[in-house]
Order: sequence, then C-alpha cells, then structure tokens
Amino acid sequence: MSDRARGTGTQAPVDAAVAKSHLARLPLPLRVRLLGRNALVRLPSRAYFVHEGDPARLGLVLSGLLRCFRATADGRELTLIWAHQGAIVGVASMVHPPSPWSFQAIADSVLLDLPIDTWGELLRTDAAVAGLVATQYDELLRRAVDEILIYAHGDLRRRLIIRLLELVSRSAEGGPLIAAVTQDDLARSVGATRPSVARVLQQLRAEKSIRSMYGGILVERPESLAAQL
Repeated sequence: MSDRARGTGTQAPVDAAVAKSHLARLPLPLRVRLLGRNALVRLPSRAYFVHEGDPARLGLVLSGLLRCFRATADGRELTLIWAHQGAIVGVASMVHPPSPWSFQAIADSVLLDLPIDTWGELLRTDAAVAGLVATQYDELLRRAVDEILIYAHGDLRRRLIIRLLELVSRSAEGGPLIAAVTQDDLARSVGATRPSVARVLQQLRAEKSIRSMYGGILVERPESLAAQL
C-alpha cells in the first residue's frame, strides 16, 4: 500500500525531478501551481500508483521505477513504457478518464501526487500547459511504439530484460524481485535458443544485475536494467 507525507524535506527531490521533466521549461509561478502541496506517495516494489479503470490521477516520479501497461481480458499484459525520475504519469487519464492503463512500481518508488483539478483547469486556459500535455502525449506514443518494436524486432538482450522485469512485477509485494522461470521457459517466451539466452544471462550476472537462485532469477538492479531499454 502507498502512504503520503506532506511538508518539509521534500523540496530537493522535487527540484531534481522537475529538472528532468517538461515542467522545467515553464515559468516558476505556473510550476508552483502544477506541483501542488508536496503530497508524496511512497510505493513499495510491486504496489500500484493507479490501476486501469481507476479515476484520473497524476504523479511526478521523484525516484524509483514504474511500468505502464495494458492488460487483456484474459490477464495478458503489454508494457508500454518504463517511468523513471522526472516522468509525469497519468496524463492520459486526465484528458480522457478513467485511466486507460496501470502504473506499477517495480523498484521502491516515490512520486509527487499532482493536483488533478488544477491541471485540468490550466489545460483549458493556459497554452503553455496545453503544450506540455501535448508533448507528454507525443513522448508517450513514441516510447510505446519503441517498446513494441523491441518486443518484435529488438536484440535478445533487451527482449530478455523486458521479460525479466515483467516477470518480477508478478511476484509478491514486499519480497525479493524473483522471476520464477526456467531458462527453457525464458527462451521460449522471447523466441530464442536456450544457449543464446544463457549467454545473455551470464553477461547480466557478471554485471551484477541478476543472480540465479533456486526457483528462478533474482533481479538485483531493476532500474539499471530498465535504463538499457
């Protein structure tokens, strides 16, 4: 479950995230209105910021890693983007609620809960905010298409990283990030031979990004892996 904290000690991480976001190009008074009252949301690994079908919710990622995904009626999932520090998540739900997708923390994450009503008002009345939202939409579309291209035509290393991160997202909240999968199953899921998958896994182990365990693969550095996608 998430928890919130308001008040002191939050400005430095907020400033760092803003500097990496499209908010940085806006005038300071406008940024202050869009950021709201420093309402923090702390998400442990595997917790959700928003589920598909939930009411609109906006957040600025201060730290950690989240994945944005859609699910089919039978439970199959497709990851669209990976959200790092500076990402604004939930913009689509503000424009056309409810949320069309889910945002789930992979690593322990902290977000700033953004004031949805203020954003909605300024979207209608301020050209700079409308431009920011349009830019966010464009970026989301491009990144989602890139992600689909990786699924279909990406190199084996990136396909394996995506699969491992998706598998650990299904493990129990609060526990270690373990992908409960064999090398044979992993090879079948990415359309590769077992020896080629074993070579990539060996590289990831040498980089200390993963560790082989009884019953699966422990992902030790999810943010580092996602940064390679």
